[in-house]
Amino acid sequence: MSNSNPVTCRRVAQLLRRSATLLLCFLATSAFSPVLAESTAAIRSASLALDEAQDVYELTAEVVITLPEEARKGIEAGLTLHLVYEIVLSRVRGYWPDATVAELEQAYELTYHALSQRYLLRNLNTGEQRDFGSLQAALEQLGDVRGLPVIDADLVNGDSRYEVNLRAVVDMSTAPAALQWLLFWTDDWSASSEWFTWPLRP
Repeated sequence: MSNSNPVTCRRVAQLLRRSATLLLCFLATSAFSPVLAESTAAIRSASLALDEAQDVYELTAEVVITLPEEARKGIEAGLTLHLVYEIVLSRVRGYWPDATVAELEQAYELTYHALSQRYLLRNLNTGEQRDFGSLQAALEQLGDVRGLPVIDADLVNGDSRYEVNLRAVVDMSTAPAALQWLLFWTDDWSASSEWFTWPLRP
């Protein structure tokens, strides 16, 4: 005997058909648009501060992520947004090329759950997941970086000068296998911020 609820199964099937229809409609509309709106990612501020209790330098940053209407509809229809924060800490060596001390990538995944009508934001490094009632709230949380561990304090020499570089990379090119053939014109939905650079003085 099956444990499946016929009402639930029909509901899931309806949601899948609705998502596929939405995706087909807006992609077909976009195909005839002369110019596609682009996604953007802009780093407004960033800093590293020492958490003395943990003896580790932590990142705080404010990043503004803007998506065109087509990309927003795409997430609701089943597309996945990935965002990666790329962090590079280098030791400044004057006349010699700077030496890389640490490199870190912090990755996130943003999807829409049709049954609950919630936006799910998952940290791919830790597995931690949060849900939001609106896409804008999820994007604002995604751009609000606080207390992200970057490097142990004992790896930073107080007699040296350091430079921190941060970049945000947004990728909207991933999708369920059944939808990937529809996405050959969505490259404009991916975006990279400029590198944001600042000195670190231990």
